Amino acid sequence: MRFQSSKVIVTGGTSGLGEAIVKSFASEGADVHFCGLLDDEGLRVCASATDLPGSVTYHHADVRSETSITDFIRRAADAMGGLEIAVNNAGISHSAARFADQDISMVEDVIQTNVMGVWYAMRQEIKLMEAIGAGGAIVNIASILSKSGAEWMAAYGTSKHAVLGMTKSAALDYAQKNIRINAVSPGPMQTPMFDRALADIGGDMSKFAGGFPKAGPADPFDVAKTVLYLASQEAGTMNGANVVVDGAASSG
Repeated sequence: MRFQSSKVIVTGGTSGLGEAIVKSFASEGADVHFCGLLDDEGLRVCASATDLPGSVTYHHADVRSETSITDFIRRAADAMGGLEIAVNNAGISHSAARFADQDISMVEDVIQTNVMGVWYAMRQEIKLMEAIGAGGAIVNIASILSKSGAEWMAAYGTSKHAVLGMTKSAALDYAQKNIRINAVSPGPMQTPMFDRALADIGGDMSKFAGGFPKAGPADPFDVAKTVLYLASQEAGTMNGANVVVDGAASSG
């Protein structure tokens, strides 16, 4: 119960790692507000979390829109009476293709979601934490493709490099405000995004970017444990870090 009554927001919490993060915080007593685009999935997550010690509340919001994400964060903070922890998880992937063959409209959507969505969210999260004056913790979800080239997945890999750059830069800007900003870079996880990626490449593992863990894809709840650690006081001296959680997939 490290997070008893903690005030937490999560972007992209309707499935996969985001859902695991929402439920993991609520399992330790947090008041969690999360957003997404799929209302049925958001309500499903809420219904499946009713027996947890904390509370879970869904908001419809689109991270690609600064107005939408700002409204979500402000409504959530008003409802909770503040903001202590934020996890920026919302993101999308894309079909495998070589760099020059990737559709520009798709590239722009990936960048708007994965990069600007995190930027918009962090702007509001940081301002709220500054105004409250008690510091806080922000965790951004990057990828193992944030630290290497991304064959067949250039748009996604580029976006996750940007998430890591934002994390490190903002951590420096706000360290004196006691706002810690870190990143988690997961490898393959057993999520709907992973299932779509496998279907897209049709079994051609030469198109699977980033490496594949020998023990298989991770349980997203195991990756969520690292997110909660970074948000906790146990990680009080960690700031500007990128924690890779990939089952040694990228260690070769």
